[in-house]
Amino acid sequence: MMPDEEFNILAALQALDTLDESENRALTEKLRASPQLQSERAAWEAAIAAIAYTAPPVAVAPDLKNRLFQRIAELPPTPAESVNLKPIVTSPTENNTPSLIVRSNDVRWKSYGVPGVWLRKLYIDKQKREITCLMRLEPGSTFPLHRHAGSEEVFVLEGDLIVEGEICHQGDYIRSVPGSTHSPLTQGGCLLLMKTSTDNETLV
Repeated sequence: MMPDEEFNILAALQALDTLDESENRALTEKLRASPQLQSERAAWEAAIAAIAYTAPPVAVAPDLKNRLFQRIAELPPTPAESVNLKPIVTSPTENNTPSLIVRSNDVRWKSYGVPGVWLRKLYIDKQKREITCLMRLEPGSTFPLHRHAGSEEVFVLEGDLIVEGEICHQGDYIRSVPGSTHSPLTQGGCLLLMKTSTDNETLV
């Protein structure tokens, strides 16, 4: 079945992380009605993630990084900011690159596009193509079967997560190697801290 124009638009907006709540619901409904559209959604994510790598390299001024962080430090905070950069006081001999601080109240939960699965992005490393995020699975939810493009690390903060027949609980750590596949599920719901590749492949 060919995806309709509305699905293409919603999938592209989700890949760009610009969906609002009503659009998220519309995309979730389409994916629930036609699970085979998961591969199309994954294709949109891969295509948009690759856009940044298609531009020719441009020489960067040596002092650009310091000027950028200085400019950020001088900006007044606003409620719309989702990420706050706060410089750490260091000695003259230490590297005083600002730390990245993500305030919990500034990051929204967004549907992963699968019923009962929600994502809260914390940081995306575009060079390593990795994402650090919180993931919440509602009771009885199953995460789609997928193949890992790189190492994946998961720490269970709350609830239960069943991985390859093993039940993991609060405080348990799961590491998956590149190329491995699985489809975790939960019985009572769970909250996870996860670091994984942005190039993971959805298989269903």
